[in-house]
Amino acid sequence: MHSSLVSKIEKARIYAEERDRISIKCFSASFRGNHNSYEVSYEDGQWSCSCYFFANHQTCSHTMALERILQGMVPQTAVSEQV
Repeated sequence: MHSSLVSKIEKARIYAEERDRISIKCFSASFRGNHNSYEVSYEDGQWSCSCYFFANHQTCSHTMALERILQGMVPQTAVSEQV
């Protein structure tokens, strides 16, 4: 293996441990819930989810779960900070 590749692998390991280096601006994902699959997205600081609960409350278990997974990479909402 080339030494330059070895150093890139090591750098990637360090970056993965230092999540504060990453700020997510936008993304979309399919979230397989207990009853259905939902489309969840994040763009310009705003969450969106195709589930019924999100339409009425602007938050849901799917967006809160992703906030936990992406902790430090996306700002948390006031609701998820209390949970």
